[in-house]
Amino acid sequence: MLPGFNLDLRNPIREKKYLRIGDDCMINGNFVFESEGGEVSIGDRVYLGGGTVICRSKIEFGNDIFVAWGGYLYDHDSHSLDYRQRHLDMSRQLEDYRNGKNFILSKDWSVVNSKPIVIQDNVWIGMHCIILKGVTIGEGAIIGAGSVVTRDVEPWTVVAGNPAKLVKNLPADIRK
Repeated sequence: MLPGFNLDLRNPIREKKYLRIGDDCMINGNFVFESEGGEVSIGDRVYLGGGTVICRSKIEFGNDIFVAWGGYLYDHDSHSLDYRQRHLDMSRQLEDYRNGKNFILSKDWSVVNSKPIVIQDNVWIGMHCIILKGVTIGEGAIIGAGSVVTRDVEPWTVVAGNPAKLVKNLPADIRK
C-alpha cells in the first residue's frame, strides 16, 4: 500500500532498479535518489510514515520496521566540506536550472561523503528522527522521537537525543 508515495529520480538510468519494496508494507513518504548509484531495499511488513529518504549509495530496511512520521534518512553529506566545491556545485546547478535541465545533473558527487544506512529487523524509529550516513541500527532497537542518529545503535537498546545516546537496554524477555 503506497498512500502518499513520491519517487524523485534526479539522474535516472532506465535499466536500474532503484527501489525494492517487500510484502505487506505501508509506504507514505518521499524517496529522492540523488545519483544513478542509489538503491533502497525495504523488507517485509515495513511501515514508513510521511518522511523522506534521500539516497545516493544504499539504504536497507530489514523486516517488521516502524518508522513514524517526519523522519529523514540521508546516506550522504549532501555537499562537499570544501567551500570551493560547494560554490562550483551551486554555479553548475544554476546553469542547469536556467537551461531547463534537471538542476542536479552536473553535481560532482565524487567529493561528497556517502556511506550506506542499514536498519535491521524489528526496529522502531520515533517521530521526527534524522538518521545520518554510515549508521547501522541494530535489531529491535528503538529510536526516541526527535533524535539525530550519528553512530551505530546496538541491538535491543533505546536511544534518544541529539546526538542520540543510550537510554537503556531492552529487557531480555522481549528479545527473540
